[in-house]
Amino acid sequence: MYKKELDNLINQNKLPKTFLLYGEEFYSNFYLKKMSSLIVSSKENILSFYFDEYDFRVAKEFISQQSLFGDINFLYIKSDKKIPKKELDSLVKLCVKNDTSYFYFEYVGDDSKASDIAKSFTKKKGGDFVRFFKPNFGEMVGVLQNRARELGVDIDSYALRELISKENENLTLCSNDLEKLSLLNKKVTAEDINREIYGMGEVVIDDFVIKLLQKKDIYDDISVLLESGSDEIKIINAIINYISMLLSFHLYIKAYGDFNTKEILGFNLPLFLAKQRAGLSIKFSVKSYENMLKELLLSEYAIKNEKNIEKNSYLYATLIKLQSYL
Repeated sequence: MYKKELDNLINQNKLPKTFLLYGEEFYSNFYLKKMSSLIVSSKENILSFYFDEYDFRVAKEFISQQSLFGDINFLYIKSDKKIPKKELDSLVKLCVKNDTSYFYFEYVGDDSKASDIAKSFTKKKGGDFVRFFKPNFGEMVGVLQNRARELGVDIDSYALRELISKENENLTLCSNDLEKLSLLNKKVTAEDINREIYGMGEVVIDDFVIKLLQKKDIYDDISVLLESGSDEIKIINAIINYISMLLSFHLYIKAYGDFNTKEILGFNLPLFLAKQRAGLSIKFSVKSYENMLKELLLSEYAIKNEKNIEKNSYLYATLIKLQSYL
């Protein structure tokens, strides 16, 4: 079904026992919360699995339970991977048989694989599914205006367009950013967004730094960055920021044995980025971090202050030396 049809089901409070949501993640997340609130009133009756947390045995046992008091058992799985068809079919079948159990699956992986998953959620099997399509730019502005009103954020459409562009049209990230911006307690401008928000557009620089830290050849990458508008100082500062961030991950993991981007950075990163940075951070010693940051700061000073220096060549030489510390 499409979003409009789902809206009708919600308005009529005729929600299926088992349901698959996929496509635009912002919508699937929004509708999942809306639908679950209509089905179950207590968080104690919800069993949630996120990505690799999924455990078929535990999920099966949960939805097989019969409630003596008519309470609803709501199983929610969010994953970017396909669940084996036999397991999906088993969970769907159990929910259909058990009057007090519901099973909703939010799939955030490749849309091309969702059609196979949807075969386990057909009406014939007692379920249904919805695909959410990516809205156009104007629709995104409208969605975020509504979200801003919910959060009490004073922001105009121009600033929202800046936010959408910065986050590479990712509505989920934009929505999370609005929560962060609500803490400013003032009218949010485009300047605030550029200062406060780390956008997906900056992932291009991140990819370059990762390649650098993996000791790969980065000569062509430097040329591309310089041609795209970055200068030597901006590249060095971006590397310093990234390595400093990795050091924060490294120290936190050493102290607590795990990572928490909210505590490390002050805001949440998408899971795939958080895992990538945590894994990379522990590959280097504190001494390596010290050497790299020292070299970069010396290079920044030299490029800013020394005369008759060929900045491009100096930058490249600095990064080659930096790789020797790894």
